[in-house]
Amino acid sequence: MSERGVDMPSLLMVLLFTANLVVAFWDPFRSMEFAMAGKALIVVSAVIFVYTLAYLRRGFFGETEPVLEHLVTGGPYSFCRHPLYLSFIVLIFGLDLWLGSLLGVAHTLFLSIPSAVYRARVEERLLMEKFGAEWAAYTKRVGFLLPKPTRDKIRMNGRADESR
Repeated sequence: MSERGVDMPSLLMVLLFTANLVVAFWDPFRSMEFAMAGKALIVVSAVIFVYTLAYLRRGFFGETEPVLEHLVTGGPYSFCRHPLYLSFIVLIFGLDLWLGSLLGVAHTLFLSIPSAVYRARVEERLLMEKFGAEWAAYTKRVGFLLPKPTRDKIRMNGRADESR
C-alpha cells in the first residue's frame, strides 16, 4: 500500500495502540490486583512475537499488503492466521493489567482490538486477491486470531464421540 499512499489500516492500528499506552500510563484509576497476570501476558506476547518474527523473517515489513510470493502457513501460522496481531493484542492487554489501568483495558477492548481486527480483515482481502483458492482453503483450516477447534480435538475430549 505504500506505493499508493499511506497504509491507513497500519497507521490506524499504530495510532490506537500508541494512544492505548498513553492512556494506560496516565490513568488515574489504578487497580493493581492483576499486575502479575499482566507481566505473564507480556512474556507470552514476547514469545509469540519473537517466534513469529523469526519464522516470517523478510516477510515482516509492517505493510498491510503481502510482500512474499508464497503463502506462509507453517510455524505460528499453523495455529492462527494473524499471530503478530495476536502478540500485539496480548502485549497491550498485559501492559494494561501490569500498570493496573482500567481505562487502558477499556481502550484495548473497544479501540485497540477492533483496529487490529480491521487491519487483519483488510490484509485478508489482499491475501485472497493474491492467493485465491489456496488462501480460502487455509482460512477453513486455521483460525483468525485463535486456533480453531478441530473434530479430532473435540473427540479427544469425549464430546463428539457419538459415532461409537
